[in-house]
Amino acid sequence: MTEKKTGSRSFGMFRGVFIPTFLTIIGVIMYLRLGRIVGEAGIFGAVAIILLAVSVTISTGLSLSSITTNIRIGAGGAFSIISKTLGLEVGGSVGIPLYLAQTFSVVLYIFGFTEAWLFIFPYHPRIIVLLSTILVMFILTFISVKYAIRAQVIVFLIVLASLISIFLGGGWWHHIATVPAIGEFPKVTFWLLFALFFPAVTGLMSGVGLSGELTDPKKQIPRGVMLALGATTIIYLAMAFWFGYSAPSSELIADNLIIVKLAAFAPLVLVGILAATFSSALTTLVAAPRLLNALSENYIFIFNPFFAKKSKSGEPRNATLFTVGIIAATLAVGSLDAVAPVLTMFFLISYAMINLVVFVEQYLGLVSYRPLFKIPKAVPLYGFIVSIAIMFFINAIAGIFALFFLFVMYLFLVKRKLPVKEGFVRSGLFFALSEWAAKKVVTLAESPKHIWKPNVLLPVQASRSLQGNYPLIKSIVFPHGILSVLGMDVRKGQVPKEEALTKKQKEEERAALPSLVKKLGQEGIFTSYAYIEISNYIDGVCISLQAMEGQFFHPNILFIPSAPHSFSASELNKLTETIKDANAGLIMFDKDEDIGLGAEEDISVWIPPSVLEKDFYEERRFDLALLIALRMVNNWDGKLTLRMCIEKQDKEAAHEYLRRLVYDARLPATTQIIISAHEFPTELRKAMADIHILSVPDAAKLKKLSTITKNIRGSFLFTVDSTLEDILA
Repeated sequence: MTEKKTGSRSFGMFRGVFIPTFLTIIGVIMYLRLGRIVGEAGIFGAVAIILLAVSVTISTGLSLSSITTNIRIGAGGAFSIISKTLGLEVGGSVGIPLYLAQTFSVVLYIFGFTEAWLFIFPYHPRIIVLLSTILVMFILTFISVKYAIRAQVIVFLIVLASLISIFLGGGWWHHIATVPAIGEFPKVTFWLLFALFFPAVTGLMSGVGLSGELTDPKKQIPRGVMLALGATTIIYLAMAFWFGYSAPSSELIADNLIIVKLAAFAPLVLVGILAATFSSALTTLVAAPRLLNALSENYIFIFNPFFAKKSKSGEPRNATLFTVGIIAATLAVGSLDAVAPVLTMFFLISYAMINLVVFVEQYLGLVSYRPLFKIPKAVPLYGFIVSIAIMFFINAIAGIFALFFLFVMYLFLVKRKLPVKEGFVRSGLFFALSEWAAKKVVTLAESPKHIWKPNVLLPVQASRSLQGNYPLIKSIVFPHGILSVLGMDVRKGQVPKEEALTKKQKEEERAALPSLVKKLGQEGIFTSYAYIEISNYIDGVCISLQAMEGQFFHPNILFIPSAPHSFSASELNKLTETIKDANAGLIMFDKDEDIGLGAEEDISVWIPPSVLEKDFYEERRFDLALLIALRMVNNWDGKLTLRMCIEKQDKEAAHEYLRRLVYDARLPATTQIIISAHEFPTELRKAMADIHILSVPDAAKLKKLSTITKNIRGSFLFTVDSTLEDILA
């Protein structure tokens, strides 16, 4: 078979995928443990175990085959697939258990090799055989992976010859069944036997693990994997009947090497066991360091520069040394039967995530998902659900621990803020979920007042305007609100004097705005940015707000970073009419250039005295003011003061109203109430606060109040309610 070389990619489908997958599946479990499984579970019990395990593997194989025809797979196999879809954090949280699973797989195969070796040479010290085996493997992989993989062709032929010898022996073709159809499970349960068997079908990962060495992974992985799975499934089912018709249950359970004694030519089977287990261990030992190398190249593991390093020939030798060290330590304390169930848990997690990745891709319906090999959605969904379910059937505590480990690893990697090298579709997943949630929300009859959160539209011309007002805006929006920055280039019309710019300044400010918005967004606030060219400031603001009203998450607050007295009465009328139509509130900020936000501590909210004329639960016109004040109090760790100017005879009623407001609105217990019988302008001049929040009902009142505050020292927030806010909700 001619193989095209492309750099370090030099293996085709047969050598690079089919043979490694075939030899890893037809290995230690078939030769040394399948007889015991048949003896314990019975013929059809064993067939059920095989078919259930294979169904998970085939669904995963189909999922792998599908997704590998849609993306360019890099080194790391399953890690590369998962990380390119759900991100490095998810890929890494699965990749680390998968690396450990592959490493422990080598241990499993070496234990199997040692059992066969000691059957031939019973007087050889077991520990010497174990360590000698790993040393020889290390030398082979350390020299070059090419020699290790090329030797598998010979091993493949030996395994085929051993299988012929097995099926020619046992006398099964003229025996009646010596094992019951369904076993009595005298020593173990069905699920424990499943856990013992499942590592047999994890050879799927061996072909994928060498994805970085293949000439054309998109074509070779699907063909090689599915061909190997089909062939090995037929062999395993045939072997279950071979055992069931060749020896009684007691012998199958008691003798792990009974397959040698029943074969037509025992030496050939022994050689087959040695060759298959050695080859499987070698193949996995080649794949595991490459996975570790891929993890380290993406800064997911520990000592990443060390493990990411490769030799001049492209071999991950540091990662190989570390992997061999783990294997040697495990060999000294473990056994085949103890390692197999641990492997099962790790591989089931990996299989579940691979199937989840494909199902997510299919569900999102993104244009970029165009696999050449298409499968029904039921296939990956089945693989995901059954993989998770089997984990809990085997051992619920171990299943919970495995998922907890996965979750902890994910949180750890999220905190590390891994560098993004390629695009992921995980944002598409969240988009689909939000789209689904949005469709559900619009069908519900619940009041929006209970789910109100600040969603601020901020129109600015200058980046310095955004920077100057951001501390206040952040105190309003953080932590769960939304900020939409609207960059504006006003061609002709009037703008607030603090927003007036020369042509050159406009160009500089426009260039600086996107990076500033991105920087501010990194501080924990969901921030978006758009830019428009307009002829009139107020018209541009109003048109933009009206256009955004059609969005599901449309702005519910328009923040004008200028004082009301900067605008004419007609402009203020247009603003207030627009926010009313757009179901949004209005905030206008009159900032004292000298004081600014002061110590960012004292917040005064002025409650209009007209509220005393209405029932307490009637519609109020200061809810936005109080909601904004609450946000600022929490973010500033500040103090809230409610103020009211009232006639002297109404002071007691005002106190009662404000005390009730503090209680029913769940305002901080430290909230101070100040009632004054002085005129409002006089009291406003005397009041000490870092910021005053004034609620107004309409444009006329807004203009009048702004005229009063214009000559008073201090910073003022003017708010106009949309009536969709509710401080009592």
